[in-house]
Amino acid sequence: MKEKLQNALLAVRRYWQRPPKGQEVAYKEIAAFSVGSMGLKNFGSLLSYIQMSATCLLTASVYGLSPRDLMWLFIVTNVVGVIKTPFVSMLVDNTNTAIGKFRPYILWAGIPAVIAIIGLTWLVPVDGDMTVKIVLIGIFFNLLSIAQPLLANTQTGISQVISSSSSERTKIMGFSEFLGNLGPSVIQFLLPTLGLIFFGESAMENIWTYRIFMPILAVISFFMGFIALYYTQERVVLPKSHVNKIKFLDGMKILAKNKEFWLVTLSRFFDGFKGVLTTLLPWVCAYQLGNSGIQGVVQTITSIGFTPGIVLAPLLIAKLGTRKSGLIFHFANCLTAAIMYFTFKQGFVFFVISLFLYNFANGPQYIIQTTIMSDGFDAQQDKMGTRIEGFAQNFQTMISTIGTIVSTVVFTFVYESNGLVADEVTGETDYTILTDAAIREPIISTLILIVIGASFLSALPYIFVTLDRKQMAVIRASLERKKVLADLNLTEASAEEQEQAYAQYLANKAAEEEKAAAKAQAEKDALKLKQQQEAERQAAFNALLEETAAKGAEEGKTDKEIKREIKRLKTERKEEKRAATKAAFAKLRADQKALTARRKQFCAEWIAAAKAEGKKKWLHVLAREAFSRQLAAEADVADSDGTTGGDTENTGNQDKSA
Repeated sequence: MKEKLQNALLAVRRYWQRPPKGQEVAYKEIAAFSVGSMGLKNFGSLLSYIQMSATCLLTASVYGLSPRDLMWLFIVTNVVGVIKTPFVSMLVDNTNTAIGKFRPYILWAGIPAVIAIIGLTWLVPVDGDMTVKIVLIGIFFNLLSIAQPLLANTQTGISQVISSSSSERTKIMGFSEFLGNLGPSVIQFLLPTLGLIFFGESAMENIWTYRIFMPILAVISFFMGFIALYYTQERVVLPKSHVNKIKFLDGMKILAKNKEFWLVTLSRFFDGFKGVLTTLLPWVCAYQLGNSGIQGVVQTITSIGFTPGIVLAPLLIAKLGTRKSGLIFHFANCLTAAIMYFTFKQGFVFFVISLFLYNFANGPQYIIQTTIMSDGFDAQQDKMGTRIEGFAQNFQTMISTIGTIVSTVVFTFVYESNGLVADEVTGETDYTILTDAAIREPIISTLILIVIGASFLSALPYIFVTLDRKQMAVIRASLERKKVLADLNLTEASAEEQEQAYAQYLANKAAEEEKAAAKAQAEKDALKLKQQQEAERQAAFNALLEETAAKGAEEGKTDKEIKREIKRLKTERKEEKRAATKAAFAKLRADQKALTARRKQFCAEWIAAAKAEGKKKWLHVLAREAFSRQLAAEADVADSDGTTGGDTENTGNQDKSA
């Protein structure tokens, strides 16, 4: 096991800055995107503590807003969100910066998100006039509700274009979702737990829990997200001369023909109804257990349920396809919600177990939905020559928002029907009545029934998903052909010239793949030989141990003396293997150190050349991307001439195109 771990670590270091054969993305970029995803997803986790919902302890219990106040504030906020969606959609899809159309929004939306969180926790008075509270909450929540979806769309957008290969995208999404969701899980644990440590059992009903810790977590999350901006790339199979310019009406016409988008969007319309199940936990902790501070521990336990599903998602998609996987996990929501309905009254433990199972069913759904959407965008690009991820994501958010507004109205009716209303004099609502099970349990039962129905309806669109791996392979080949012809300025050439040029491209590509396959086979043979030699050495060593024991017995040595001699030989053997491993790691460290020095020199020269040409924006990011292309070019040279390539001090012909 130890040897396998060492070999795995060696492989990670070997492909840290260069992708493995047949892949486009190095491990360093995957790690950077995963850490960045943690930061970007953290804002969604922070937003969950500032919801316009009666189950939100900050806006309801701390600020005292009634379910009806929260409903109207939520509706107004989301109407603003619906209105701004077309403009944000056009903005994103018409973004053509040097580093792509998604990554800049990590900066442009990240700063407003931090400001909004500070405003919501510090500038809203706890005991002030209710109208002042509502206005200030509305202003800062609107700012956050614009910035946070942009950050979420940015994370999704990067995951859809981080590789031009559908299978590689799915694998990266699986890993990045697994690691990325650790960030929100940590926040869900830290915020209530720190509050519990400093402010006691009523921590989540104490404003200082939010004022002290939420801004700190927001700033940390922003800088984590910035790692994705700096170290990832956007790879789309588009001609070099392509510039995306989409008008709103044109975007709608294009989107109307994207079946995969509408299927996923229809499914996500019910997210607002399904999501209420996870928001019940603050109520259960505060009003059933009487300890809101324990929410962090319990939330961490239930959130772990996401992890197995996220890990399984790429495997299931590869084996079953997106259609069957989507149906399985969405119908699983129905089953697990039904389990909660019949068991939650038996005690808190049953509620936690049911929520854990529900989260397990939720885990893979983002990956499945994003994979279907990504494939749909590729198919649409093949047909129409245009990609509109930003437009689609924001329009999808608008549709989901409408669904959430409807769900909020329904939930408010449920709350008020069960006696959760504002005081006619003060305008504030006494949420402590939820400590009475006769009031609390009927509300929860009704909400669970709504979740069961919504989960069933959200599963139905997956019946109509049709894109599969075979179709995507054909689409990918078509996109590649169009890109090659466009880059060679042959889009207007005769069919014969196009066929000849593409045939030559395919021949060159096949030759490169053949060389790569031969090199890979040679490496496999070398590894097999190495393993065989190691097995022979181990067999010889075992024979030496037996011979040593037999010889010691013949010479009349005691068992203790024989064991001491055998122990000495084993120690020497272990030291030899340790020295060999140490030498391998030392070589890798030296290679990485040389590569780092090369990168610094390359980037300094590239930036100087770019500044001389009058370029000013994103130079450090672009320089790193140019260095990645340099390494890829060296890998191609290595495949053709058999050299190791890229680990020497020679900087070669540097790519200085901005």
